[in-house]
Amino acid sequence: MSLETTLKEIQSLKPFAEEDVESGPVNTMAGRRGRKTNAINRINTLKLQYVSELLDTAIFLVVCGNRREDFEKIATNETFNLFSTDPETFYKDLASRVHPSLYHGRTSPTDLFDVVGRHIWDKMVELGVQGYNQVVFRDQYVQSIDTPEQFEKLLKVAINEQIGAEIVGIQAVNSIANKAMAANHSTKTTPIILNTQDEKLAMDLMDALPPKHRTVLVIAGKVGKELRNVEDAILVKDVSEESVKSTLDKIKSFR
Repeated sequence: MSLETTLKEIQSLKPFAEEDVESGPVNTMAGRRGRKTNAINRINTLKLQYVSELLDTAIFLVVCGNRREDFEKIATNETFNLFSTDPETFYKDLASRVHPSLYHGRTSPTDLFDVVGRHIWDKMVELGVQGYNQVVFRDQYVQSIDTPEQFEKLLKVAINEQIGAEIVGIQAVNSIANKAMAANHSTKTTPIILNTQDEKLAMDLMDALPPKHRTVLVIAGKVGKELRNVEDAILVKDVSEESVKSTLDKIKSFR
């Protein structure tokens, strides 16, 4: 199937999924209820299919630099209308699921990892990921954890080392899926902006996002030395509508 075909089937099923089955002849109510249930179940399956197809069409623009916010703002305006999502979402969501009472040095990092392990399983189910490496505590993770932000940073390191930063791409397409469906997005490419000030995460994403998807590093303004030496990075010194258009033109040949 394609994005367009999937969307058309979802649209065709919506009237049945949203039908008021309690009104109408009593003798056909059971049939209407069954039809509605089947439509809802089929739509849920198609939504999973749509997310999978989004991932297949995705082009990730990892945007770094002191002008990255400006680049994202222009690229997501009405002229270009690109999708954008926070690449830290997966880590932030996991850290937020740990009860605040477990921070402030009251719980060891080892115990925090035991707690978050159950939440990782929940997240993977939500994202439709069936197989992944278990995240285990390692000696190099020993540190005092007093806030969700500190735990989030540690989780980022552990998850990228043990599961892989490709989970950011899976989270990204899940994050934009509802917006994409609402916009009837069905083009052959799905550019997604991942705006981050974490240059280590940017490097992890460049190395880990699935090879069948195109991942582009966009340097908007000034960055650290390590990113300046990345081969094939797109440099955008002066961020404007013209330079954003030029950047997007360069990636049109990627699919």
